[in-house]
Parts: sequence; structure tokens; C-alpha cells
Amino acid sequence: MNAFILSLRDQKFGGAVTSGVLYKALPYWDVWWNDRLPDFTLLTRGQRLTLLLHGYNNGLEEGRDKLVRFIGCLEQQGSTDLMLAVLWPGDSWANALGSWAGALSYPAESRDADDSADNLLTWLVLHVHESARVAFVGHSLGCRVVMRAAQRMVRDVTVKKPILDRICLMAAAIDSDSLGRVEPTSYRDAAKQADRIAVLASQEDRVLQVAYRAGDSVQSWWPFSGERSVRALGRYGPEGGSPEVSAKIESHMANPDRGIGHSDYLPQYPPPAAPLHHTRAKSEQFVFEFLSRRPNPDWPAERP
Repeated sequence: MNAFILSLRDQKFGGAVTSGVLYKALPYWDVWWNDRLPDFTLLTRGQRLTLLLHGYNNGLEEGRDKLVRFIGCLEQQGSTDLMLAVLWPGDSWANALGSWAGALSYPAESRDADDSADNLLTWLVLHVHESARVAFVGHSLGCRVVMRAAQRMVRDVTVKKPILDRICLMAAAIDSDSLGRVEPTSYRDAAKQADRIAVLASQEDRVLQVAYRAGDSVQSWWPFSGERSVRALGRYGPEGGSPEVSAKIESHMANPDRGIGHSDYLPQYPPPAAPLHHTRAKSEQFVFEFLSRRPNPDWPAERP
């Protein structure tokens, strides 16, 4: 397995955003690599590093399990990329009250997402070679971490840093117009500079239909949040934006008959007795083909 784990967590559940600790990922355990950071930098030289980020309401073990198994799915598709699973504290003790009550803690989690993005970019600048290309694959609120980190990558021209490659956003818990909106809290610069952005969405996503709408409505009243929309990118697809931005984005909507829900893009957790080697949405097939630059990448969930 050609994969590493970067943990920005200090606790199994909740906790603060940290500067990051690196591990080498193995199928069932991880090896401490934080004392070999120069070796990691050399590994990335001239290579593409694909970062994968889980979403909201994932503890450390759940996030790690989903991402490492998703990496395994990508490798079965044929991926040879160097991959980095990023674990960040996107879970709140409020979630103990239930998934819908936990949605009301979304404003606090969005701040953790932004802090995670800032710390992630700092880590990438320090430990990824400037000749490397960085691709991002995010799920749910992890897409906010992805897009903020990517936005800062292209905006900050004073620091040498890796090159922004492709971005894939799955069930993205960010505003549907945020890729093209001209505001400080939007991601328009990253959308323009990325090689290409893919959006996988489903109108059958009940979490984004209810929880995101409730949480984003609360956040719109949160001081300095910059939130304006209650339409999630991962349910409605990209909306608005100039032709220059739209040309960089390809949107894929799941066939309603497939019933693709919010958790279907990553492997099931906890895994069943006989773990599947694919996700319910078959998102790993699309991600592999998209990152491999195959023309017209196929997402089986989109087909009739």
C-alpha cells in the first residue's frame, strides 16, 4: 500500500486541530513516520500526491478506516499515486444527541474545518517537495477543508509550494455557488487554477437535504462566517459562476433510482463481516479515471 496518514487530531473524538503527525499506512496498523519527514519529502519529488479527506462526524478510527479502505479500492482500480489520508477533528460531542441534532454544531465544525485547512497547507509547504503535484479528494465537510487549502495554495504567491492538480468533491457540504462566487469566503481562485474539478452529487442525499440546510442556516447568523446559501454543492451541483470557472468544473449527478445517500461514497463503517472491495456509489472508479485523466470518466451511479 503506497499510502501515508497525516493526523491533525489530538484525540479520538473531538479535540483541537494540531500541526500534524505522519504515519505510514498498512492495512491494519500504522507505522510512525514523523521522524522521517525528509524521506517523505524526497518521495514526493516530481510525483503526484493525492490527498483524501473524510467528512463531518467521523472519529479518528472511523475516518482512518474509511480512507485507508478507499485507498485500497483505488489501488485495485490501478492507481499508483502516492496517497495521503488526512484525519481532522470534524466530529463534535453534540453528535451524541443524534445526527440531526449534531447538525446544529455545524458552525463550530466549520471553524475546525478552516483551521484544519490552514494547518494542512502549512504542513504541505514544509514537507512536500515544490515539484510535486497535489490532487485532492474530499467527502462531505472535508470538501471545505480541501477547497480552503486549495484556495490558499493559489492565493499565496510568496511561498514555494507544490502545484495544485485535480480536485474531486464527493457529497460536498459547501455552498452550491461557492466555486464561482466572488467573495472572500468563496473558492473561485482555486477553481480557476486547478487543472480540473469534479463534483459528484445526489439529490437523494438526505443529510445534505436536512442537516446541511439546518446547520448552514445557523451558520449564516454566525459572526463573520460569510455563509449565504442553504443549497449544498453535493446535492444540487455547482450553481452560478463565470464561463471561465464553469469550464473547469464537471458535474455528475447520481441517477435517482440508485438511491445514493451521503455515506455511500466511502466504504461502510464499521465494515461488514465480509468487507466489500468497492463503495456503494462506485465512486472509486470515477476518482481513479478522473485523476488518471481518462476522457469521460465513468461513474456507475450516474447511469440508468
